Amino acid sequence: MLERICGASGVSGNEDEVRDLLKDMCKDYSTETDVMGNLLVETGGNGKKILLAAHMDEVGFIISGIEDNGFLRFKTVGGIDIGVIIGKRVIIGDKKVPGIIGIKAVHLQKKDDSAPAEDELYIDIGAENKDEASAVVNLGDYASFEPLFVKFGNNLLASKALDDRAGCAVLTEELKRNAGKNLCLAFTAQEEVGCRGAAIAAERFQPDVALVVETTICQDVFPTNLNKTPTKLGEGPVLTFLDRTSVPDREVIESLTETARKHKIPFQYKKTNMGGTDAGSISRAAEGIPTAIVALPCRNLHSPVTVISLDDYNNLIKLIDLWLKDIG
Repeated sequence: MLERICGASGVSGNEDEVRDLLKDMCKDYSTETDVMGNLLVETGGNGKKILLAAHMDEVGFIISGIEDNGFLRFKTVGGIDIGVIIGKRVIIGDKKVPGIIGIKAVHLQKKDDSAPAEDELYIDIGAENKDEASAVVNLGDYASFEPLFVKFGNNLLASKALDDRAGCAVLTEELKRNAGKNLCLAFTAQEEVGCRGAAIAAERFQPDVALVVETTICQDVFPTNLNKTPTKLGEGPVLTFLDRTSVPDREVIESLTETARKHKIPFQYKKTNMGGTDAGSISRAAEGIPTAIVALPCRNLHSPVTVISLDDYNNLIKLIDLWLKDIG
């Protein structure tokens, strides 16, 4: 299931493919697609209304030009470091046209050349000229990283788009385990370009409490001090006290902490306030919604090879499942 969700294309503003896949996975429940492109699901169960949210969009590219020689110009969608995309393979548009992001060869670069700018890169689709390229690619077409899904090392997983397809997969699992509860699920659109879809979903549901299921910064590769190691792979799901878009509800955090400790589920706190999530938009919706974030540590965020621990993933599912049971 996780491989299928990660493999689908869904750059911000063009989530159709991944949304259709998730809709099919939730077909036994009431589903709705709103104007923003969010997929909204309701169980119709009893008790307090609980919103679980995860964004289904991924970072990627949009085609902005077609050169006379057949190469494509592009703009990034979402926060992408240019350094991680050079030489990477992409797929473009509904026709899934394969392409490679290229740059001037190292042999032709000067010693004082700085890091490349976006407009120095191009996508090569093997076209001989503009007409040939225009026959298969249009201006405004979206491009996503080519799917990758590899299990390696000590139960680790590498894939594109684990941010936040891992969260989407967790939501589908929680739906199966807790269908009798009054759950509403929001697979949100356009999170990577400003958390736009979440605000609309929260206004639509107006839940009693909300939990955003995300991935978060894991910089444990060359740790030098605590501030540069916000989370560690393999040490459990992550709870956040503060980020740049929200101050999560302390009572909800404490209830998650209590559940984790009671059931001996490993967890950790995020040791930085960097980043932002849909929690900022959800918490400010309606007259205010108690909202918290629970996340997976993820290496190489916003790259073609994001990495998570499957142990963390399974513990996240367990934590949310038991938390839903604990809060009644």
